[in-house]
Amino acid sequence: MNHKIVSAIFLVFSLNSFAQISIEGNVKSNNDESIPYCSVVIEKSKIGTISDKSGRYKLIVPDTLSNAAVIFDAEGYVEKKINTADLQKNKNVFLDFQNSVELKEVVIKSKKLKEKVVGQKSRPFMTFSNMYNKDKFTIEQGNIFKIYEKTIIESFGFHVIPSSRYEEVTLKLNIYDVKENLPNKSILTKSIIYKTITTGWQNIDLSEYHLKFKNLDRIAITLQLVDYVPQKDVDFIFGISAKNALSSDLLFRPQNKSDWEKRKGIFLTNIKVKYDKTNNQIQDDADIENIEYSELDKERLSFQTGRERGLKTEFGKSVNGKFINLSDAKIYYEEYGEGEPLFLLEGNSCLISDFYNQIPFFQKKYRVIAIDTRNQGKSLDFSPTDYGYEKLADDLYEIIKYLKLEKVNIVGWSDGGIVGLLFNYKYPDITNKLVTIGANTSPVGVKEEVLEYLKTNYKSTDNLKDRRRINLLINHPNIKKEELQKIANPVLVIAGDNDVIKEEHTKELKEMIRNSELEIIKNSTHNVTFDQPEILNERILKFLEKEKPQ
Repeated sequence: MNHKIVSAIFLVFSLNSFAQISIEGNVKSNNDESIPYCSVVIEKSKIGTISDKSGRYKLIVPDTLSNAAVIFDAEGYVEKKINTADLQKNKNVFLDFQNSVELKEVVIKSKKLKEKVVGQKSRPFMTFSNMYNKDKFTIEQGNIFKIYEKTIIESFGFHVIPSSRYEEVTLKLNIYDVKENLPNKSILTKSIIYKTITTGWQNIDLSEYHLKFKNLDRIAITLQLVDYVPQKDVDFIFGISAKNALSSDLLFRPQNKSDWEKRKGIFLTNIKVKYDKTNNQIQDDADIENIEYSELDKERLSFQTGRERGLKTEFGKSVNGKFINLSDAKIYYEEYGEGEPLFLLEGNSCLISDFYNQIPFFQKKYRVIAIDTRNQGKSLDFSPTDYGYEKLADDLYEIIKYLKLEKVNIVGWSDGGIVGLLFNYKYPDITNKLVTIGANTSPVGVKEEVLEYLKTNYKSTDNLKDRRRINLLINHPNIKKEELQKIANPVLVIAGDNDVIKEEHTKELKEMIRNSELEIIKNSTHNVTFDQPEILNERILKFLEKEKPQ
């Protein structure tokens, strides 16, 4: 067969394999009023969207689901199911009012109702968050609350992680009854929408919604991110704070027709209630003390705590920060101090501000140059395909060339340590000394629990930036033993004793580099820069100031 014909067939097959249909329209009531924040999901899939504040929706339907039904669901309206083919013909959807299932008036007779706040009332020192995806407005997260036999809900409180970054977020609050310990059916007849421009504790006044419940022992309350305004030149970040607990109380689902998942921990949320005096009592679990942290939990909590502190500093947003234009990237960097050049290379999904413990310390003796790796912080990535750490090492070479530096020292944390190893091997004449913190030479060096967690995250996100960052972790690096054995410059290999990098892997790395030293720092996770900054800084300084062997 003619090779041109074969190529043409392959092209058609490829295009069909990735074909998709884009459907845009409006969701309205039967009296022609727009319905904002209506759920629009493809039946029996994890694909969906939400109509905007004007009732307009845009749904991307993969070709493989072109015959599936699309479900439109909004509080106070009858759910509607429409075949995709019919929806393409009539893209505007009209929903009927759901008057037949209006909640019956609940009468709570009492001369004086008692009041109580049920749930989490304060923020512990160590928290974490299952971050919201800015491209997935259908994601719901929340908790189940025990309530009294006769209850009025006055308000809902929750805590936004301080490291969130936005000008404004719009959230949709959902309330469900509970069946088999999972959210069941919505018990709202009207959408509850909340906007905020702040982080920290939030409070939604629910008094106008007359949420009175009788003969329900539990309800589930969840939040959806339905709109946001990002800050200028800053990646959007949003998450609800949670704390660890032995129980699996974190509720999650990708869209409102998906099955619910339960994860360990509990969100920092609460409800203020009024209730009739009855015999039943609610055991308040706000101050759970029997907390058990896994290694991954400790890692995540350590990182979140350090991240929040770093964001409160000037680092990463200095008025003296500058950009360097590469062929397919725009790299942001900041400089501090004078002396020999010392590059600080950040880890995966990290920021310059994460070195808030190191920059002030080393700028006293060195010219510290901290960079945001491409696709992170303020740096931009224009490459058309995925890449490995070799590209990041080449980025560093271009930056050094631009700054007209002859020889540099490198301190690389996590991914930055991997880049440092590759750079040292590839450009030995430019490298003076290298410090790696929590670096690995292949994905097998990462603990299995963490690797599985990363693979799950990779499958669950469609965000290109996130996928590229995670792809680096699960498929790279692949540094050969022969390459490491050729490194002649002094190298200090560091890791925490509770690092996500296997300790035997760290020790093997040290053994493969002839002129190297090893330091396992006690009482530390992968985030040694946060956990033990004083010990880390002094150990690095001692190594940098040590006279090189002749």
